[in-house]
Amino acid sequence: MLNVEIRFVMQGKEVSVDSFVEAMLREVRTSVREEISRTIPKQEHQGSDSPRRVNYEMPRQAVSVREAARLPSISQRTVDKYVALKVIRTVWVGRRVLVPMKSVNEVVTKGIPWRRNQKPTYEQEG
Repeated sequence: MLNVEIRFVMQGKEVSVDSFVEAMLREVRTSVREEISRTIPKQEHQGSDSPRRVNYEMPRQAVSVREAARLPSISQRTVDKYVALKVIRTVWVGRRVLVPMKSVNEVVTKGIPWRRNQKPTYEQEG
């Protein structure tokens, strides 16, 4: 019969398996965090719009209708209504309906009409 004995020693003291595993996990976590902070600039991983991916190229030119509603904190139904009334401009890319960021910015800065026959504020000025 074969007898095997494994002892975990950290800093000269014998420790339990649980303590050893916890210490190893802490070290791995610390190493991974340091590596991430070295490879990704701080501003990108702290205040990112999209936690799933980081866009290193140019700013977005258009967003989905759902995202266009989320940005100014209005309902998607409201955006759909103003798209149907042609107050908010859209473009088609394949099957996707996108709202140009320019249209989203106009809604935020100039507002949208609340009556059907009222022109948007940016059309009344000129």
